Amino acid sequence: MRPTFFLLGVLVLSAGPASAGQPVFTGEGAACSGAAHPVRLHVAVSGLRSSDGMLTLTVYGDNPADFLASGKKLARVRVSATLGTTDLCLAVPLRRSYAIALYHDEDGDGRFRRNAIGYPVEGYGVSNDAVTMMGIPSYESARFAAQPGDNRLSITMRY
Repeated sequence: MRPTFFLLGVLVLSAGPASAGQPVFTGEGAACSGAAHPVRLHVAVSGLRSSDGMLTLTVYGDNPADFLASGKKLARVRVSATLGTTDLCLAVPLRRSYAIALYHDEDGDGRFRRNAIGYPVEGYGVSNDAVTMMGIPSYESARFAAQPGDNRLSITMRY
C-alpha cells in the first residue's frame, strides 16, 4: 500500500510544477523544435490584458464541418499567458487549409467562460482576426493555407 501511495505522490509532484510553465500539446500537434510534422505555425497573439492563466490555441484541419466542433481538433497547445503578446509555435501535419480558435483562460479552469446570455467573459481570437456581427465566425472567414516549413500568423485577442 505504501509503495502505491508513494508512486502516486511522485507522479502528482512531477506533473504539477513541471507542466505549469511548459506548453502542453494535444491532438496531432507537437513542439516546433525537432518535430516530425512538416508545417510549423508561429503564432503571435497580441492584446492579452493580463498574464493570468493560460492561453489555449486550437487548430482545425481542412474540413469546414470540424471547425469549433467538439472532439474535431487537429491539434491544441496550452501555454502560460503573457501580458501584451504571447508567441508560440505548433508543428502540425500538412493539410490543404487550417483555421485557429483561441481563448485566454484567465482563471485557469480549462474552460472558455461565457455569461448568462452567452457572451464571452474571457478573451478569444480567431485566425485572420475573423469577425461576425452575431454568432461565431465561419470556417471560410478563419481559413488560411500554410506551406511546409515556417508560417507566421498574428491574432488579436478580443475581450
